[in-house]
Amino acid sequence: MSILENLSVAVRDYIKPYSTPVCISFLQEDDEVPAKAKKPAQFFGYRLGLCQGVSFARKYGWSMVFTAKDIGCGPCLSYFGFVERPEFEVEGGLVHPLYTKTLEQGKKSEDAIDKLPVGTIAKILVEPLDRATRQPDMVLIYGNAAQMARLIQGALFNQGGAIYPKFCGRCACSPEMVTPYLTGEYNVSIPDGGERMFALTADEELVFTVPFAKIEDLIDGITTTHKSGIARYPFPIYGLRMEPKFPDHYYQIVDLTKDEDE
Repeated sequence: MSILENLSVAVRDYIKPYSTPVCISFLQEDDEVPAKAKKPAQFFGYRLGLCQGVSFARKYGWSMVFTAKDIGCGPCLSYFGFVERPEFEVEGGLVHPLYTKTLEQGKKSEDAIDKLPVGTIAKILVEPLDRATRQPDMVLIYGNAAQMARLIQGALFNQGGAIYPKFCGRCACSPEMVTPYLTGEYNVSIPDGGERMFALTADEELVFTVPFAKIEDLIDGITTTHKSGIARYPFPIYGLRMEPKFPDHYYQIVDLTKDEDE
């Protein structure tokens, strides 16, 4: 099997996410995309948020391709380098007064968001892992906190240390995709309000990103830690092995099943 097929099997068997992992490919103008990949502006007649495309892929199995003309989210356009950042954004005007008390704090928050240089990519291909047509730059895996713990354990099996995520509370598409693309490292992200509002991401869902170069290590890590028995999903609840305690009069019936020598 291919490395992507191996990842799909390992995640299915050991992580058990509620939706399909999603492949993200940053492409140039001349890079071909699958004929069936839907362009939002053409298919729907209007632009979408990139996060909506991810949800179509992981929940419905659709492949989608986004160019600058398909993205309706302004910050996404600038953070992914599709357009030059306007001056009001650079100064913090996207953040203040909605998310910060002052414009200066807004600029500080804005500066913390990772961004691709303008012109780095021309389009973004979003595909379900089990239908991927090319080697992606990264794979996004959605899951709950327990599933994230298992993925982190698998990720650190071969490299040790820790994963240091970046939580900004807004524009989560950047830490989900831009940050791991620039650093080459795993990342864990908290989806923002926009993703939950427009892409219907559930309250309990987090996002684990694995760069393509680290997929083999992740597969080995989650497989080995599962087979060792040290950690598995779902995590076993010790209470299932405890002797239950009932009201005293229940035991009058239980005693009917006892032998005299018990």
